[in-house]
Amino acid sequence: MNLRNINETDLEECARLYAAVFSAEPWNEAWNRETALARLSHFYKSAGFIGVLAEQDGIIGFALGNSEPFCFGTLFYLREMCVHKAHQSQGIGSKVYLTLEKQLESSLVRGIYLATDRAIPAAQFYVGKGFGCSESMGFYSKQLSHNQAKHGDR
Repeated sequence: MNLRNINETDLEECARLYAAVFSAEPWNEAWNRETALARLSHFYKSAGFIGVLAEQDGIIGFALGNSEPFCFGTLFYLREMCVHKAHQSQGIGSKVYLTLEKQLESSLVRGIYLATDRAIPAAQFYVGKGFGCSESMGFYSKQLSHNQAKHGDR
């Protein structure tokens, strides 16, 4: 298995993996290659992008996000991480994550944060890597209604 930084030419294959992983249990989200590629490309083109992948006859896992300035130093927002279903629970996610973490430490990043569902196995994965669920911070979301009016209807 080879671990390396993500390049723009990797995004297509990462998108296929992402759509396959997050369309399945326990997420069951409506991802396809095109929507996944749009998301991953957005992160790649954003300031502070850092990503690591694992490959073994193709990409089998990756983690990516963006570093950002904060009042006490640089933080990293881990936006996405996934491992091919056939390769889960084999330590690949740990290797990808630890490679990313070492790279962030060498770049003097002061902390990493992420958002995930507390009820899925990924939450325990992150706890095992030293993450804690903040008691003082909350992750808030709000659904917006879709504007159904046609262009020109006011």
